[in-house]
Amino acid sequence: QLEAGQQSRGTGVALQSIQQIRDQILDAQIRSEKSVTGFLESKMTGLEYMQAGLGSVMDVFSQDGQLTGGANGMTALFNDFTSKLHEVANDPSSRSARQSFLDAAQNLTGKIQETSSQAQKLQIRLDDEITTLTEESNELIAQLAELNQSIQKVERGGLKTANELRDQRVEILEQLGTLMPLEISTAENGKMLVQSGATILIEGENVLNTLLTEPLPEGGLILNWNNDETPFKPQEGRFGGLFDLKSGALNELQVQNDTLARGLMEIFNGIHSKGFAKDGSTGRNLFIGTDAVSLEVDPAILQDPNLLQASSRPDEAGNNEIIQKMITAMNDKQAQLDGRNFVEVHADMVSDLGLTIKNTQRALEDQQSLEELMQKQRESISGVSIDEEMTQLVKYQRAFEASAKLIGIVDEMLGTVLSMSR
Repeated sequence: QLEAGQQSRGTGVALQSIQQIRDQILDAQIRSEKSVTGFLESKMTGLEYMQAGLGSVMDVFSQDGQLTGGANGMTALFNDFTSKLHEVANDPSSRSARQSFLDAAQNLTGKIQETSSQAQKLQIRLDDEITTLTEESNELIAQLAELNQSIQKVERGGLKTANELRDQRVEILEQLGTLMPLEISTAENGKMLVQSGATILIEGENVLNTLLTEPLPEGGLILNWNNDETPFKPQEGRFGGLFDLKSGALNELQVQNDTLARGLMEIFNGIHSKGFAKDGSTGRNLFIGTDAVSLEVDPAILQDPNLLQASSRPDEAGNNEIIQKMITAMNDKQAQLDGRNFVEVHADMVSDLGLTIKNTQRALEDQQSLEELMQKQRESISGVSIDEEMTQLVKYQRAFEASAKLIGIVDEMLGTVLSMSR
């Protein structure tokens, strides 16, 4: 404003600074919710991997609640195994009946092995995903430190506010928060502290910790922080979802499959080893191996079906008591199977996976709705509404037009008064 004597004249408006309008508490809540969303998204993606990878080896429940998987499904193979046992029971001395049963047993063990193999492939795929996320998180940590340094340079002296850089920092913090749980605070020296759990990742422009992947001797990997060498075991974020899937649904599937394999070996070997082959030999196991990966029919019996120990007596080739015990064992609930029969173990594998997928999908949909609601709330505080701004512009335009019209009327009235006085 310029002043001359008793008169003054405006010189317009000068822009001094632009300040962000942000709700820090809401930003922290959104970052926390993104971590939960990331957890559910990565878990759901992993479950979809499982569903696709195991679709060829596991049955599904039909609309009437029955397990179905076609002729090569696990249920069909168990049924075929039992059916071929009945054929041997009807004619224990028949070589063709014995061979058919051994073929059915080999198909069944092959399916159990294949299930285990697919689960191991999924473990490797999840580990690859964890390795990729590790690289991504380390890049984001480095970017955050660089942004902190840039913001300090711009705002040194307190004359400017690095709004664009601060917006970038919020965005990267939320990206990193999607991967792992984060806590943001201010150190005594005024610098930003970024930490995950008890581990400090960044102090101002300094990176204090990044992630390292370390392979395990038995397979798989673990994550450690590089400086304090503590293990990284997140409960949230995409990392948390992948680790939860590995130790939860995928591990449980492998445990159940191993239970199935060991049950076959313990129960049927216990019966078969007490029987007698056609040549009177005894004590041989039907299955060999230690778990689902190594389970197979004894190669010697496959090569010579007469070694199948079907009789309970060494001198009765037509005796079928051992085979009858095997048939009973197939249908009975077994202590080795936690009080279930063999088909029920597989049914539990299918239903557990399906229930996990269903619950995770529902939780993800609810979480996405919550996050979207919070994003809209933040937008209403910090965002710019084009419609609202246009309304304000029209309002100011109308006010200007009204002022101009008033000035015109006053000018006209003054002119009339002056002309009357002449």
